[in-house]
Amino acid sequence: MAKKVLPSQAMKKMNTLSQVAKKSQEFKKEIIETENVQDLPEDVRGKIIMLPDEMLLDDPFNLETYGENDVEEFAEIMRKYGFRGVVIAYPYEDKYMIESGHRRREAGRRAGIKEIPTFLVEPPKSEWERRLNLMMANLNNRDYTPMIIARVAQGTYEAQAMKIADLKEKGELQEGENTNLNELTAEFMRLDSTTVELYRRLLKLIPELQELADDKRYSWSAIAYASNMSETYQKKLFQVIVEKTDKDGVDAVTKAWIKQTIQNLKLEEKTGEIAKVVETKEKPTRVRRKDGTKIIMNCTKSLKEVLENDAIIRDNEVETVVKTLKELQKSIEKKITELTK
Repeated sequence: MAKKVLPSQAMKKMNTLSQVAKKSQEFKKEIIETENVQDLPEDVRGKIIMLPDEMLLDDPFNLETYGENDVEEFAEIMRKYGFRGVVIAYPYEDKYMIESGHRRREAGRRAGIKEIPTFLVEPPKSEWERRLNLMMANLNNRDYTPMIIARVAQGTYEAQAMKIADLKEKGELQEGENTNLNELTAEFMRLDSTTVELYRRLLKLIPELQELADDKRYSWSAIAYASNMSETYQKKLFQVIVEKTDKDGVDAVTKAWIKQTIQNLKLEEKTGEIAKVVETKEKPTRVRRKDGTKIIMNCTKSLKEVLENDAIIRDNEVETVVKTLKELQKSIEKKITELTK
C-alpha cells in the first residue's frame, strides 16, 4: 500500500525532488555544452578521465529515439582543432555507457580521435531513470524535427509509466502525486498536454505522412489529426496534399486546409459520401480582440509579488491555490508553444 501523506507534504516532496533533478541536469548541460575543457571549473576538470574510444558504448535508446547523427561538419572541426568538450558516461559492465554526448563522440570517432575526455556520473538505478536521464540530457540541445520530438514524447510517456509502476510496486507512490502520463510528459518536455498528445499521434501515421510532418513547408500539428484514420485514407490524404501542392503551390496547403481536408476524408470514410472543401475568398468579419501584451504586462507585477514574496496562503486554501496555479501553468505553456511555433 502506498504511504499516506498529506497533499501539501507530497507537493513539497515532489518539488524538492524536482528541484534536485533540475539542478543536476543543468549541471550536466553546462558541462556538455562547454567546447573547451579548460573553461570548466577546476573541481569538474579533476573528474574528467581520458577513455579509449572502444571503452565507450552508445546507448541503443539514443539511436532509437534520435536516429543517426549527422556530424560530418562537427567532425571536420575536430580534425582541425581536436576533440571539443566532453561526453558524460557511467560504468556499465566492464565499459562505460554514454548518457550524453553521442553526437560529440561520433564526430570524434570520424575525426580519428582515439581517446575521449569523459565526465563520469553515477549509473541510473532503474530503466526508467536511464531513459529519462538520456532524454533530459538531450532536451532542447538541437533543432529537432517533429518526428524526433514525437519519439521523445513517446519515450518519456513510457518511462513515466515505468516509473509510476515501479513506485507502486515498492509502495513509494505518494498520495496526491500526479500520475497523469500526458501531464508528466508535458512537464518534463516543457510543453502543454495537448501539444504532447499531438506529437505522439504522429507515430500512428503512415511513413509518407510522417515525411510530410517533418517537411517545414507543412503544418505537422494539422497532419497529426489524421492519426485515427485508416491506412487507406491516410494514403488518400497524402495524395491529395501532393496534388494540391503540384497544382496550387505549397502556400495553398495551409494548416486550415489540411485540417478541413482531414475532416472531409473522415466523413467520407464514415459515411461513404465524398465531401468537398469549400474555399471562400470573402474577408472574415473583423472582431475586436483584447490587447494580450498589455494585459500580461499589467498582471505580471502583481502576480510576481505574490509568487516571489511572503504572501499569506492559508492552510485550508493551499489545495485550491495549487490547483489554480497548475491550470495557469498549463495555459501559459500552451500560449508559449503557440507563439514559438
